[in-house]
Amino acid sequence: MRRIIKWRWTILIIWLVATTLLAVFQPDVNKILHDRGQDPLPKGSPSKVANEMLSKMNETNGMSNILIFFNENKLSDEDMKQIGNGLLSLRANESELGINQLIDPIAIPEAKASLISPDGTTLMASFILEKNGRSVDSIKEQFEDVLKDVKVEHYLSGEDFIQNDYIKASTEGVEKSAALTVIFILVVLVIMFRSFVIPFVSLIAVGISYLCSMGIAAQVIDKLDFPITSVTQMLLVLILFGIGTDYNILLFNRFKEELANGSSVDDAIVTSYKTAGKTIVYSILTVFIAFAALSFSEFGIYKSANVVAIGAVVLVLEILTLTPFLMKTLGTKLFWPSKKVTGHKDSKYWSKLTEISVKHPVVTTAIIVILLIPVILTSGQKLSFDQLKELGTGHPSTKGFSLVGDHFSRGQALPTTVVISNEKAMDNNEALATVDKLTNKLKAIEGVVSVSSVTQPQGAPIDFFYATGELEADGSKKFFIPDQVLSSPDFQMSAANYFSKDHLITKMIVILKDDPYSPAALDTIEQINEETEATLKGSSLTNAVFGAAGPSSTTYDMNKAQVKAFNGTAVIVIISVFIVLLFVIRAFWPAIYIILSLLASYYVAMSASKLVTEYVIGADGVSSFVPFFSFIVIVAVGVDYSIFLMMRFKEYGKIAPKEAIVKSAKSVGGVIVSAMIILGGTFATLIPSGLVLLIELAAAVIVGLVVLCFILLPMLVPALIVLPESLKKKRSKDKAAS
Repeated sequence: MRRIIKWRWTILIIWLVATTLLAVFQPDVNKILHDRGQDPLPKGSPSKVANEMLSKMNETNGMSNILIFFNENKLSDEDMKQIGNGLLSLRANESELGINQLIDPIAIPEAKASLISPDGTTLMASFILEKNGRSVDSIKEQFEDVLKDVKVEHYLSGEDFIQNDYIKASTEGVEKSAALTVIFILVVLVIMFRSFVIPFVSLIAVGISYLCSMGIAAQVIDKLDFPITSVTQMLLVLILFGIGTDYNILLFNRFKEELANGSSVDDAIVTSYKTAGKTIVYSILTVFIAFAALSFSEFGIYKSANVVAIGAVVLVLEILTLTPFLMKTLGTKLFWPSKKVTGHKDSKYWSKLTEISVKHPVVTTAIIVILLIPVILTSGQKLSFDQLKELGTGHPSTKGFSLVGDHFSRGQALPTTVVISNEKAMDNNEALATVDKLTNKLKAIEGVVSVSSVTQPQGAPIDFFYATGELEADGSKKFFIPDQVLSSPDFQMSAANYFSKDHLITKMIVILKDDPYSPAALDTIEQINEETEATLKGSSLTNAVFGAAGPSSTTYDMNKAQVKAFNGTAVIVIISVFIVLLFVIRAFWPAIYIILSLLASYYVAMSASKLVTEYVIGADGVSSFVPFFSFIVIVAVGVDYSIFLMMRFKEYGKIAPKEAIVKSAKSVGGVIVSAMIILGGTFATLIPSGLVLLIELAAAVIVGLVVLCFILLPMLVPALIVLPESLKKKRSKDKAAS
């Protein structure tokens, strides 16, 4: 450390140059996110396989979207004329706009029944959009330019536009949160240290860490095609500013304490780093390990959060090299305007709680465990994947989709497409009979409104295609198309909408009854997958590859992948953190107690998020990403506070454990509570974003940290530490009495 102090000006220059270069040459991660979108699923996911087959079949590589025209008083003749002209303009500019397979009720009159609402207020036109490297915002501008003469109220919606609005809302929420975080930290640090210097010094140091971390992460995301999601930058901001400020509190408090004891500035820095600095290194190690473990996850959204591991490495380098420069240069001026440098105050609250718990360890443990049991049992989550409900109707894409839901059915706006790919052409009676049978089977599923296929292009059986008086083994009519019909221009024209050119791939359009992102729709997708597999098995298409494409099937696959990834990744994180704890505190059972306290605080957090979701927000379920990211934050950061306590406990290793843990709690309790307030406050800044995901995440993390810092760490962990000795003494007394 003395060598670092000696070379401090050189180190400062290196940091300033590195920060400048990384900031100046940083790729625009928001642009990358908008261009790529969020695609967390591995390549072998059924919905991805189906999308790949669809792209091959359609000879396009895009997603389904819709253009909605609306007049609450019913679309007039003049409206229809304007809409018709607008659609003609779209067709004339299909190549420039990246439009494929535009289906509208004006150019295709037979589609009127499905594309014009029964009340005549709403008209839909569906299309496949190829972005071709363009941002969705620029595509919207192109559409508006082509439709500039259409005065009828209209909206672009569908997979691309909904996802784009969701990413924009998330990005805006993060930016708002970052500004509020800076203000919050400044205010808290001023109050805590009674200093106007420390808050700015701390923020500058953490800010440099963030800029360097984000610069490195952006290069990795851009050059190595690393996954990025709407939560990536948010987590880096919250975690770095939260724990970075926490560590500064711990370090500056120890520095202040050493100065108060009469040490020189250099000696105070060295001692601070030998004690608090060592604790900080161990704490950052747990954060690094926890987030680096996400690299093993196959789920892209979880994996994207391991940029925090990059942040942890940069932060520890900053604390070990740049912060000593600030401490040496400013010295006692760090605490200006305070003229008297005194040590930090002991925590009477924490020491009192710990005194009670170590005096009555059995009772304390029993009460806390009894209180936790119902909380844990009721912490089960009903997950929501509904981006539409999370966004509300304040965005163009969701407003348009809401109109479709009100005047058609929500499933009609974003249908599911079942795709079947076979090794041999399917333009023969045997294969078509299987397709027709599957069409009827899917229609029979309760959550399905309609199914159209190559044998039922209008969604209804064609009597001519069934042999009169002949039945299948299951009692259904025998499907049969005469050869002359199969080769007729009319059938070939109809088949072109459902077959690939080589007739190796066919698709079926399935309209669901429920909202595409709802739990009911996901249940329907599961039934569709099972029915498709059962029907194809043993038929002429038994070796065919199949899958379902569309937002409902993608969400279904995400649900399955997320649950699987959560369980596996959580185990890796817990084991990793436990190993670090063993290394740090060199004691098996205390490490177990800390892990148990972290898990308990997580389950309490989940119960809290469930209450907030049901009774405050009024949503159908907790946003799907909340459980995992709450878990990773509470475990990865909560373990820091445990290390703060246990490292101080080790300093008192020569005295009895009961006395040592009380003295430790008294000494670091205030620091831990202050650190919890800082981190909890940074997450509280997510609430004004208005985005359901961020509000739920904030509520879960705050409750989890409060329970950890005010109950589990000062009471349960100390009680468990002294419990064996207490029980041993009790047994000895009972034995002596007998």
